Amino acid sequence: MVVLVGAPTASAAPNKIDCGQTRSSSWCSYVTQNIVDSKTIGYRDSITNGRNYAISGHCEANTSKTSSYSIGSTLGTEIKAGIFGGVKAEINSNIEKSMTTGYVTSATFKIPKNSTVYCDRGIVNERLKGYTKLHACGGGCSTTTKNWTFQAPARLRWWIY
Repeated sequence: MVVLVGAPTASAAPNKIDCGQTRSSSWCSYVTQNIVDSKTIGYRDSITNGRNYAISGHCEANTSKTSSYSIGSTLGTEIKAGIFGGVKAEINSNIEKSMTTGYVTSATFKIPKNSTVYCDRGIVNERLKGYTKLHACGGGCSTTTKNWTFQAPARLRWWIY
């Protein structure tokens, strides 16, 4: 599902996010509001353009995480030597492994002459409001509208201003 971000103005049309149908019904869901409940800024930067013409600016952040784990094993055996004698042998093995994952994200923009543009990056928590329209036929046709609110998963976001 793709949701357009940004609270629409009072005159803006709702954003259609999903539609479907069966033999006897059809439905569409729309987002009417995207409300930022909270945001936490973790990265702040700015670019100042002191020239008499616009320039291009670029802010970039990258992240990586390394996970380590080990694989261990023990191999044991006993060798019999005569009635009462014996030798016990044991081999221990431990292999260390690691895996690194990550990504780079960036924003590119124009900076007007003699201006400063700010780049903030952080976590946003949003609540989406909208409605679903259901049109069903079976012994007569009817249309039902159901309003809903959804707490979206937290996500990382750039704020460029």
